[in-house]
Amino acid sequence: MKELKGADYALLFELMKDSHRSDRQLAKVLEISQPTVTRKRAMLEEHYIDGYTVIPKFGKMGFELIAFTFIKSKFKYERAQKKEEAIRKMREWYMQQPNVVLALDGRGMGWDGVCISFHKSYSDFADFVRTHDSELCELISESQTFHADVNPGLIIKPLHLKYLAKTK
Repeated sequence: MKELKGADYALLFELMKDSHRSDRQLAKVLEISQPTVTRKRAMLEEHYIDGYTVIPKFGKMGFELIAFTFIKSKFKYERAQKKEEAIRKMREWYMQQPNVVLALDGRGMGWDGVCISFHKSYSDFADFVRTHDSELCELISESQTFHADVNPGLIIKPLHLKYLAKTK
């Protein structure tokens, strides 16, 4: 895969700030030609950009809660084939849940996985937890959930990828 250069990073960060700008607008900001922006954007989209999306005001869309569900898997010490099958089953289950925006493996605080989901009400959240724990019971030994109000909620810093542009 191509190594990113300074101008590539600059374009990527500009797209993270506001991806709906035209190549002409980006070229003006970056002080490079529009064809160069078009070529670099195509390369980034092929290798480094997974997709473009909006970050909505979740509360205004009818969501009340965001939940972080931490899990302990039963398969972390299993042989490779059994572990791969368990991961496939978990991937299939999470991919079928439209309110789940991220589920991944990790380590910390005694947990080895986390799922982030949005819920329209507390009862919707409670149903999700019951379904999650019952349908994944053969794969997980324990789960704990931290949830927060997103409507209006005390949002100290809103979710946005534009902040990463300052990390350079």
